[in-house]
Amino acid sequence: MRTGRSGENRPGGSRSGEHRPTSSAARLLFLAILVLAALLRFYRLDAQSFWNDEGNAARIAERSVDLIVEGAAGDIHPPGYYLLLHLWRAAFGQSELALRSLSVVAGLALVAGTYLLGRRLFNGTTGLVAAFLAAISPFGIYYSQEARMYALLGAISALSTLLLVRLHGLTGPPRLRRYGALVPWVAYVIAGAAGLYTHYAFVFVLVAHNVAFGAWWLVELLRVQLRWRALAAWAGAQMAMGLLYLPWLPIALDATGRSSAGGEVQLGVALLDVLRVLTVGITLPLREARGALVAAGALIVAGLIPGLGAGRDRQRTESGLWPGVGLLLVTLLTPLVLFFGFDLYKPAWLKFLVVVLPPFYILLARGVVRLGDVIPRGLGALSREARAQHLVLRFMFYGIILLALTALTYPSLRNLYFNPAYFRDDYRQIAADIRAVQRPGDAIVLNAPNQWEVFTYYAPDEDVYPAPYRPSSAKVERFLAPIREEHERIFVLYWGDAESDPRRRIESWLAEHAYKTGDRWYGDVRLATYGVAPLPQQPQATLTARFGGSAAESAAGGRPGILLHGYALAADEPFAPGDVLPVTLFWEAEGAVEEPYKITLQLLDDAGRLSAQVDTVPRDGLAPTTSWEVGEVLTDRYGLHLSQDLPPARYTLIVAIYHVARGERLDVAVEGETVGDHLAMRQVTVRTR
Repeated sequence: MRTGRSGENRPGGSRSGEHRPTSSAARLLFLAILVLAALLRFYRLDAQSFWNDEGNAARIAERSVDLIVEGAAGDIHPPGYYLLLHLWRAAFGQSELALRSLSVVAGLALVAGTYLLGRRLFNGTTGLVAAFLAAISPFGIYYSQEARMYALLGAISALSTLLLVRLHGLTGPPRLRRYGALVPWVAYVIAGAAGLYTHYAFVFVLVAHNVAFGAWWLVELLRVQLRWRALAAWAGAQMAMGLLYLPWLPIALDATGRSSAGGEVQLGVALLDVLRVLTVGITLPLREARGALVAAGALIVAGLIPGLGAGRDRQRTESGLWPGVGLLLVTLLTPLVLFFGFDLYKPAWLKFLVVVLPPFYILLARGVVRLGDVIPRGLGALSREARAQHLVLRFMFYGIILLALTALTYPSLRNLYFNPAYFRDDYRQIAADIRAVQRPGDAIVLNAPNQWEVFTYYAPDEDVYPAPYRPSSAKVERFLAPIREEHERIFVLYWGDAESDPRRRIESWLAEHAYKTGDRWYGDVRLATYGVAPLPQQPQATLTARFGGSAAESAAGGRPGILLHGYALAADEPFAPGDVLPVTLFWEAEGAVEEPYKITLQLLDDAGRLSAQVDTVPRDGLAPTTSWEVGEVLTDRYGLHLSQDLPPARYTLIVAIYHVARGERLDVAVEGETVGDHLAMRQVTVRTR
């Protein structure tokens, strides 16, 4: 009697208590699932801008092969994806749609690999359900729409695990002739090497494979069936993979040795976050994902309960099912253990877990199918219908469950496509907004040097100035002083300050040497505009205006006032639309200021309507009022941007102080007389050049 041939034990075979769709129906359903997956991944594929890492990939792919390899050696990723993107770009172009479509294809391969693996481990129905879950996966879709290597990493992970199962028959007794077949072994070795050259997280998959093979081999050893040929073939495959990767190994060890999240982690919270990401992706907060997490947990439990849905043939079928579930658990849990064991948990690195998507969705699908084997059977018995009606009820149940899961993931997909809070950093719009107001003599500064690739993708003809990484005060002076001397306005893109300039030395220097007109956020990137003008150190117009507490209150130790000693306009009139109006204010605190305040500088027309405005904490947010030293005069510079469509006229320049939280303005008194909640400083003339 041949082992591994019966319907109970053959992977992918029909089992008692489990329905296997006909081949034609299965093919049609699988094709429909792939079409759905493609639609979800191509939908609004180029609606969002490239962010930093995507811009980096796009610009690396422009290089020659030797420069790609050289650049990757100094990067934190191996060169495999960049080399493939280089070929893809040559064939399809360098648009956002073209470059991201490589990840779409990889995402579809992940869906297909999930189906084939689920069918191989269990049956066609499980494979189809798993493929459907992978097709609508917000996590999978997100990284299938990003010009990075993570969708490819997931696809190679699914392929290599499928090859592992086909080679060793880990779900049943092996056929030893597999170990004499060269082609599948070569395919497994190439897939493993490709995974290693795609991302360092693929090591998690290989460790899981070795754990799975070792467990299988030990079981065979206990059965006194020594599989030395299998062990030799496996060791040879691992050595071949290592030899293919050997040229890159020193670089990989150096890169991974520097990678650690390095923070304290509450394991329970982190595991819940991992389940959230795998179930509904990164575009749905935990509080809105509870229903989906409960459903996922219930399906996982259903997929693990021994004997569920096996009926009277339970004893005969369990021997063929549990090795498959065991392989799923090994390939799911091993990467998670390594992920936490190497202290890699942080939100930005959860994308490494695309390697566990195939086993995760197959395990969920196993729960759906096993519940379907129980509930419809009972309903059919109550209705006394024939077996065909039982199958109809079963598939109706599958449909209801899958519709419910789709409804639970829909909010995450809606956020992914339409909610700006989850959009990628919008460098495309930054470049467009700068072009709309840019004039000869303007400069563009990038506070983090690794913004250069993505910004110049959208503005290839612009001269930009990448700032030095983590600069000292002396380096900042040497970098910014010549830019200030040679330009009239400076646009600065602030991103990743905590990493690139943790002391905010660039922003501090500009607060003292330029006139900031304001900030605008584009995701996590902040665009600031500065005017360049002389830097008066003394007021042109002197006065004594008290904001807040009166002189009597201050003398009595009550609420202290904030004094304005004067102001200076660092440019000659008239001004023109598009100019920056440079204003310097000279403040002094009469006593300790315990409340946080903002300064508003405004330009009003003859009717008192607002024509220009800048609001900020003093010194561009770097000198909050609560930090002021009593008696010290603070020189505070502001830039009022005059819009291109500002009508020529005479305008009134005013200043006011208001509470950050409450928005209440402080009363203003000049020479002991209250003048209102703002101070009118002077008239300003605007004319068209």
